[in-house]
Parts: sequence; structure tokens; C-alpha cells
Amino acid sequence: MMGELVLKELHDHLLSLRFQAGFLLALVLVSASAFVLSSNYQRDNAEYVQRLRQEDDFLRRYAHLNRLGGVLTARRPPAAMALVRGLANEAGMETLDSDPMLEMFPPMDLPAVVAIIFSLFGIVLGFDAINGERERGTLRLVLANPVRRFELLAAKWAGGMLVLAAAFVAAVLAGAGIVLARSGAHWSREEWLAFAGVCAASLVYCGAFYSLALMFSALARRSSVSVLASVFGWVLLVLVIPNVSPYVAAQFAPLPSAAAMERDQRYITSEERDELGRAGQRKVQEKYRGRFEFGDVASEEARRRIAADPAQRRLYQQMRNEIEAVWAEVNRRQREKAMRLQETYQDRTKRQFELSRWISYASPLPPLLYASTELAATGFESQERFRAQARAYGSGLGQYVRRRYKEEQSKNPAFGVNDFLDVSGRPRFEYAPPPFADRLAVAQRFFAMLAGWNAALFLGAVLAFLRFDVR
Repeated sequence: MMGELVLKELHDHLLSLRFQAGFLLALVLVSASAFVLSSNYQRDNAEYVQRLRQEDDFLRRYAHLNRLGGVLTARRPPAAMALVRGLANEAGMETLDSDPMLEMFPPMDLPAVVAIIFSLFGIVLGFDAINGERERGTLRLVLANPVRRFELLAAKWAGGMLVLAAAFVAAVLAGAGIVLARSGAHWSREEWLAFAGVCAASLVYCGAFYSLALMFSALARRSSVSVLASVFGWVLLVLVIPNVSPYVAAQFAPLPSAAAMERDQRYITSEERDELGRAGQRKVQEKYRGRFEFGDVASEEARRRIAADPAQRRLYQQMRNEIEAVWAEVNRRQREKAMRLQETYQDRTKRQFELSRWISYASPLPPLLYASTELAATGFESQERFRAQARAYGSGLGQYVRRRYKEEQSKNPAFGVNDFLDVSGRPRFEYAPPPFADRLAVAQRFFAMLAGWNAALFLGAVLAFLRFDVR
């Protein structure tokens, strides 16, 4: 009997105009989104390669110590799974030829299409599943057979979800084909597994809204009322709660002004640093006054006299070393001071973010987005992984540059920060995305949240249907 009920639901949905129109709309939107996102991937990947070449070209000509800090940065390549945008890339991946239209009308990725279109699709399929049959007079006939209400509701849920899953899989496979054909991206086995995980999370999310529609269909006697209630619930869960959660969190965990924090950091690392460094440098120069007459100016005359007089050369090197030690100590202390200020601000920001995240869990949309982006390696955990790798790379790169600078100074004591420094043998940054097992481990709790939404809403539908008057 259960199988016959499911087949009846499949037959009714597949032949309905609402399903055909919804499937066509979803197919067009996913295909259009895939076309745009594949173009974006091509552009971002080309810019990534271009920036690496520009960096090499710049360093071949202008590799001075005082210029390396803004040039040698860790860069993250675009994620291969272009269907899930996630967080924007850091490390200078801005578009070189930015089109303001793209800022006004950003492209929708797969989670966005699922969050809006497929969730509405589920509501359209289920808002009159119960009361619609009562209005047509078929519900009393079905229940006149030896069918329990739970079995009937389960058959309706299974039939609707099978139809919804078929439409989703067809649209998503078309989108994936477009991305792979146009972008030139290569999906490894782990990317295919991540893609399957994103699809699974999307279907569980859609199931929550189909269950929501079933619940309102059993709560309201008229389908005109249940469709309004379902749409209101959709607006609340998709548009209101996720968008207001950061502002609610800001009221309970306020942050100081970011502009004020940046101003304090700039003062610590620039004005205050220069004052302390110059004071220390003057003390060193006072100590050598009368013993060394060239000051801190390495002119051609000074270079000549230093090269000709070994005693002057040793004295000059000794003074330079003491001055550099003073500046190194000042830089270290000021960096630590600015870092402590930054860490305090980041800790408070993290607390506010976590509170906002917990508030957003009052909607099934954030778990979908978090699960999808983590599986696609474009989420918060992947961003933290990139930052950790970038910090480790920066530390190793700094050691390499300082070692090269010391090597050049040992050859030429007058070698300064404005002289060319060959860094062609520097280490190169290669981002290692998290393996699929790690991504799945992070996404599991979001799957559990989505499953909880399904269970709660379906239970609500069951309780409402048990009390539903079929007359």
C-alpha cells in the first residue's frame, strides 16, 4: 500500500504544471549560474597566474629590502569547485578590471539557488498536499481504505522529495557539466566527493521546507491559507533570521570602532616607532661622535674611505650593527604591542561572530551555507587554514630575506636597504587545501542541524495531520 501511495504522489507531481514550471526555472537558473561562475573562475585563475608573474618580474628589477614587504605575499588560488563561491579570496585577488555591474548584481552560486529557488519549489509542491486533497474530496476516499494517517503523510513526503530530488539532480548535473566544460578546472576525487556532499546538504535543506509546507497544509483547512503561512515561514527563515543575526549579536557583544583600532595601530607602528627608533639611533651616534665622522650617510666618499681603511671599516660596521639592533628592537616591541592590540580586537570580534552564528542557527539556511562552503573549501575553516599557512610562509620567507641581507652585508658593509637584493631562490607559497575527510568532519554538525530541522518539521506535520478534520 505504501508503494502505491508513493507512486500516486509521483504521478500527481510529475504531471502538474507547477512541477514542470519549477523544474524549468531551476534548470535555467542553475545553468546560467554555472555559466557565470565558470567565467569568473577563468578570470580569477588567469589573474592569479598573472599576479605571480608580475611579482617575479618586479623582484627581478626592484628587489630592495624596503620594498619586499608589500610584494612577497601568500596568494590563494581560486577553488576548483566554482559552483560554490563561499568567502572571497584574500591575498590580493581583486579583479584587475572590475566591472561595477558585478558589484551591483553579484552572481548566484549553487547554495544561493538552493536557498531561494529550490526551497520555494518545495513549498510550491507541498503547500496543499493535505488540505488540497480535502478540498478536492479525495482525502476522505483515501483514508476510507486501510491506510494509517502516518503512512499517508510519509508517502506524500517520500513522493514529493523524490520528485524534488530528481529535479535538483538534473539541474545540478547540467550546471556541473557547464562548469567543467567552460572553466578548464579539474575536479579530483575529493572534489567530486565534496560536490556530492554539497548536493546531499542541499536536498536535506529542501526537505525541511517541504516538511514545513506539509505542516501548514495539515494545520490550515484551506490551501489559500496554507500557502500564505508557508511563504511567511519561508521569508522568516530565509530572509529575516540570517540577515538580522549579526545585528542582534552586535547589541549583546559590541565592538570598538575598527577605525579607532586601525588609528591606534598606525600610531604604534609609525609615529611612536619612529620616535623611539630615532631616539635610540641618536644615542648610538652620540657614542661614536669624534671617533667616526661619516655619520649614518653611506656616500661614495664614505664607501671609498671605508674600503681604504680597515679600522674605519670595522668602526663603521660596528656602528651600523648597533643602529640596526636598536631599530630591530624597537620594531620588535612595537610589532608586539600592535599585535596585542590586534589580538584583543580579534578576540572580541570572534566572540561576536560566534554569538551571531548561534543566533543564525534559528534558520536552516546558515547550516546549508556553512556545510556547502566547508565542503567546497571556501568556508571559514578553509580561510583559517589559508591564514595559518600564509603566516608560516611569511615567517620562513622573513628568515630567508634576513639571511640574504646579512650575506650581502658581509660582502659589503655599506650594503643598505635600498640596494638590490637577489631573492630569486626564495621559497614559493603553495596553498594546500584541507583533505575531504577534514572538510566532512567540519560539515557533519551542519548536516545534523539540517536533519534536526527535517525531523522537527516533519513531526509537526505528523501531529497536525493526526488532528486534521478530513470532512
